[in-house]
Amino acid sequence: MHNFDNTKSSLHDLRSSKLFIYTVVNLAVFTDSYLYGLIIPVLPFALVDLIHLDGSNVQRWIGILLGAYGAGLIIGSPIAGWYADRTSSRRGPYLLGLIALAASTLALSLGRTLTIYFIGRFVQGASSAAVHTVGLAILADTAGKSGIGPAMGFVGVSIALGMVSGPMLGGLLYHRFGYAAVFVSGYVLVGVDFFMRVLLIMPAPREEEEEPGERDPLKTDPGAYGTFADENAPLQRRESRSSLAPSTTSTTTSSTPPSSPPPTPPSSSLTTPTPTPSTLPLLLLTPRFLTALLGDLTQSIILTLLETILPLHIHTLFHLLPTRTALLFLPLSLPAFFAPLIGALSDRHGTKNVVTAGFLLTSIFLVSLRFISRDSAGMEAALVGLLLSLGTSLGLILTPVWAEATYVVDELVERGEARKGGYATAFGLMNVAYAVGSLVGPLIGGLGTERWGWERLVTGAGMACLVGLLPVVVWMGGRRGEGGI
Repeated sequence: MHNFDNTKSSLHDLRSSKLFIYTVVNLAVFTDSYLYGLIIPVLPFALVDLIHLDGSNVQRWIGILLGAYGAGLIIGSPIAGWYADRTSSRRGPYLLGLIALAASTLALSLGRTLTIYFIGRFVQGASSAAVHTVGLAILADTAGKSGIGPAMGFVGVSIALGMVSGPMLGGLLYHRFGYAAVFVSGYVLVGVDFFMRVLLIMPAPREEEEEPGERDPLKTDPGAYGTFADENAPLQRRESRSSLAPSTTSTTTSSTPPSSPPPTPPSSSLTTPTPTPSTLPLLLLTPRFLTALLGDLTQSIILTLLETILPLHIHTLFHLLPTRTALLFLPLSLPAFFAPLIGALSDRHGTKNVVTAGFLLTSIFLVSLRFISRDSAGMEAALVGLLLSLGTSLGLILTPVWAEATYVVDELVERGEARKGGYATAFGLMNVAYAVGSLVGPLIGGLGTERWGWERLVTGAGMACLVGLLPVVVWMGGRRGEGGI
């Protein structure tokens, strides 16, 4: 009996450990990114061979289907965030996101109509919203204030791994074994992901900002998963939450009589991270934060535009098989592995300098793509170099603008205009901006290629980056604590 109790305790410690939580969240992010990229290089061939779409309409529908993913992300992000913040455990929305991912994979693998493909990509976008919104919240609950930076760095690496391996294996499997084989690896990943999420014991949501040492980040919410949890500290946090919530909006408050004193001192409400009602409009009226949103939006538009127009352009220009087409996506994704270094560069030299360089270089590299216009080994090598450069310059935009969003919130907190919970609101807005970009980018790529052609489209995108550079120079700040808002 004693050995059995020790075994239960060891299993509990493992399932609630910081390492296991990091592993589960990063596996979920990798699975999501992998399945997103898996279909990209084979989509042009599937539309012709399986859907029997006329070749002249392929580019348009590639844009529409990739845009459907963005639409699902836009709609799913606020819903997932709202639901996850109002439920006693993040387990429910986290598992629902995986179920949606499995359903979208099934639709894309078995569907033989444009309608099913559209629904599959839309649901895939909604599931991605749950993975990133709820998953990053779980990381924040686990890591605490001092550990959130390194934790997010590993998430970036997981995304990069998925975006690199998905298109590569998708093209290889399609060429060797056919369309159905492309999704076998996806089903395996979803199965492993589901098993790991079920085993996971969720950390208790952080109800207040605490100093290091005041809170053990490995303490878990016993309501998150059946047994084995420490029942005292999480219970106090749930009672504290009920004392702060309006009595008409939460079932947790109904269990406490109105006359009962709150279980925590009234002053604790001053440190609760729940944003004040004015946080959202305050951020949207801050030029410095709007500039960060613009950078996030621009990076997303450019990236998804390239994902839309590159497969067909490469296939048409170089007459490459899906395997080679997929390999050419590798240079665009490889620089994502250096996101932690870009973050350090931003901390050292300031966000304005790094993002300015990112916008300027992205403009130059996009315009240079217009010269990739004939079939030759030299042109193929030049394309690889340009895609590697573009991946780097887009990283110079994305990583610092997310840091910039936190700097804006920090200054608002220091001025007494916002609480520290404004981080959640700021990140939610950044996620929506990225989602809007992932919707707009494919539509611009698909329709723009038909109307203007490859050369004028990439040139116009480069010129648009120069226009976006202006607010960066005017309003973006420097290192943490620098620059007005």
